[in-house]
Amino acid sequence: MPDPDRPQELPARLLTDPEMIDACRVRDFARVFRLVKVRAGIYPSMIARRCDLTPSRVGEVIAGRRHLQHMDVIERISGGLRIPGDMLGLARRAWETPQALVVDEREAPQTPEPEQQAPASLPGPDVDSILALATRTSLNKATLEAFRSSIEDYWRRDDQHGGEALRPAIVGQLRYVVGLLKESRPPSIQNGLYGIAAELARLTGWTYFDARQYNQARAYFTEALQLAKEIDDRQFMANVLACMSLQATYQDKPADSLALVTAAQDQARSALGSTPRVMSMLAMREAFAHATLGNRDDTHRAIGEAHSQLADRRE
Repeated sequence: MPDPDRPQELPARLLTDPEMIDACRVRDFARVFRLVKVRAGIYPSMIARRCDLTPSRVGEVIAGRRHLQHMDVIERISGGLRIPGDMLGLARRAWETPQALVVDEREAPQTPEPEQQAPASLPGPDVDSILALATRTSLNKATLEAFRSSIEDYWRRDDQHGGEALRPAIVGQLRYVVGLLKESRPPSIQNGLYGIAAELARLTGWTYFDARQYNQARAYFTEALQLAKEIDDRQFMANVLACMSLQATYQDKPADSLALVTAAQDQARSALGSTPRVMSMLAMREAFAHATLGNRDDTHRAIGEAHSQLADRRE
C-alpha cells in the first residue's frame, strides 16, 4: 500500500493542462490547489501535510483570503506536490532527475520480487513525470493564449497594486518562455513565443521603472527590443523605445530621450498599421525632449506635427 505522506508525481494530463500551466506561472495557488484536488484527488489536508502548511492556511488560500509569495513556501509547494520547478519560475528541483539516473553508493540495488517487477516497457513509478517532461514542450495556440491571458492579468494587477510584488512571477515566466525558444517549433508557435517573451520583458522593465531602478529597467527594455527584433515587430519596438525615451527624461538625460524617441518614430513609420494617434503621441514626446533641451523651434515643429497627425486621424 503506498504511503500517503510520500510525495507522488501529479498526472501528466494535469501538468500539461493550460489552466494548470497558467495558474502555476502566475503563482495563483488557490487555483493550483483546487486543480490538484479535483484532477489528482489530493485534498486540502493532504496538501497541507505535503507542503508543511497548516490546514487552515491552505483553506484560506483556496478561499482567496491569503496569497503565498515567500520563496521558501513556493519551494515547499513545488517539492510537496511534485510540480516541476520551471512551472513556478524556480530552478530545476533535485527530485526532477529520473530515479533511474540516480546513483546511491551507500546501498546495494535490490531486485524486486518477480510479481512486483515493472513491465520492461515502462520506466516504473516515474512515468508520469517523464511523460510530463515530454508533453509539456508540445505547445499549441491554446497554450499561447494562456500565456497572453496571464500577461493581461499581470498588467491589471500592476495598475491596481504596483508591480514589485509581481516581479518574481513575471521574471520566472519570462525565463521559462525564453527557455522554450531554444527548441525548434513551427513558425507560428515560435513567433508567438517571441512576442510573449518580449511583452514579459517590457512588463518587467516597467516594474523596475516604477520602482526607479532605472539600470535594471533599461536592461529589460533592451531585452524586449532584442526579442521583438527577432520577429520584426516594429510597432512593439517603437513602443519600447518610447518607454526608454520617457525613462531618459526622468533620469534628466534629454539628449538620450530625443535619440530614443527619434528611433521610435523611425520604427513606427516603417511598421505596417501604425496609426496617426501613435505618431501624434511620439511627436509630443519628441516635443518634450526638445523643450527640455531648450530647442524652441524644434519644440514648436514637433507640436505642429502632433496636431497634423491628429487632424489626419479625424479626416
